[in-house]
Amino acid sequence: MSIENEVEMNNNAAPATAEAPAVVLPVLPDVPPAAPVAAPAPARKKPAAKKKAAPKKAVAKKAAPKKAAAKKKAAPKKAAAKKKAAPKKAAAKKAAPKKAAAKKAVKKAVKKVAKKAAVKKTAAKKAVKKAVKKVAKKAGAAKKAVKKAAKKVAKVAKKKTTKVARKVSSKKTAGKKAAPKKAAAKKSASKKAVAKTAKRSTASKKVAGKSAARKPAARKAAAKRK
Repeated sequence: MSIENEVEMNNNAAPATAEAPAVVLPVLPDVPPAAPVAAPAPARKKPAAKKKAAPKKAVAKKAAPKKAAAKKKAAPKKAAAKKKAAPKKAAAKKAAPKKAAAKKAVKKAVKKVAKKAAVKKTAAKKAVKKAVKKVAKKAGAAKKAVKKAAKKVAKVAKKKTTKVARKVSSKKTAGKKAAPKKAAAKKSASKKAVAKTAKRSTASKKVAGKSAARKPAARKAAAKRK
């Protein structure tokens, strides 16, 4: 097909494309395929660490034959020790049930002792409670006796006070009854005293009159004597 024919074909096809507009798609960029994920490379030791570990490894290699020789030398000793320890192990195995039985017996004995001690403790507690109750009863009885004695003493004291009060009241009543008698006696005594004093005054007056009459006579007799 020549170039001219292609031009003609393009000219003939132009009106069709003009009539129906073509849909333009966006051009996507070419995406390269994903690369396979590589496995992580093993961590390499640093040369400085290798240098530090090298002398230790060399010493360990040198010591390896010595360790093997020591193991060989120690092997017969270990075997002899095992042989010596074998009868001890066998005896220990034989004695194991005896030890277990002894332990069980000891546990049983301890339990029995604990039970006996518990029974004794409970009995002691009961005895203590009984003793406390008895003491409380005795104390209550003592309190009651004290109360009774106090009541008796109070009654006796009341009786005595009532008797004394009665005596005092009787004395007061007797005094009240005797008051008028006493007043009358006082009046009569005062009257008697007044009468006595009046008599005495009259007698003294009479004596004074007599003495006054005697005095001039005595004077006259004395004058005659002179």
